[in-house]
Amino acid sequence: MGRVLFVRLTNPGQAGGAAWSQAVADFSATRSWHSDPLWLATDDSRGLFEMEYLRHLRLAGGEPAFGAGFVRLAGDETDALAISFGLLQLTERLGGRAVISDPHNPIGKQRQLALVEGRVSGPCDIDEVMVAGPIFKRLPGATITFYPPRYRGQTLPGPASLPGCWSFALEGMKDEAPGFLEAEAEAMRIYRSLRAIG
Repeated sequence: MGRVLFVRLTNPGQAGGAAWSQAVADFSATRSWHSDPLWLATDDSRGLFEMEYLRHLRLAGGEPAFGAGFVRLAGDETDALAISFGLLQLTERLGGRAVISDPHNPIGKQRQLALVEGRVSGPCDIDEVMVAGPIFKRLPGATITFYPPRYRGQTLPGPASLPGCWSFALEGMKDEAPGFLEAEAEAMRIYRSLRAIG
């Protein structure tokens, strides 16, 4: 089996399970996934698979689980990054604590991330934990290159990005956005526009 990313909601904050399930579903619908979209099973889930997955996870012990899910990654690192940044935003908006377990991630510091109310638990912020080099999203006929905030000042001309700003390059065009999810969304809009005009 390929790389699997596991998500566990250990504290729902001020929101209940239904609100978290809906928020995760809404987030998953905002982008195109190369892998299967992120999902979250909670006590409010009605699907047999989701209910049984959560029940077996709780029987296995460990940290409490108010919700849980997993994604089989299909070779697109931007899917893993999107899950991390998406859950970071959700914990900021809804409160609580989510843990992302990515046991086969080649970057050791990303194998286990605890996100608490919009911050990474521990001394580092999200930009320090995420990759330091460029990320490539391969699409039919083009490749989008994403540059994390710490990379920009070293390699791209001009002043360094503001904290949290991600840059991207596509077909000779460069731009930046206030976060990874925003940079990816803008890059995909440009990519679709270029494909539409031929």
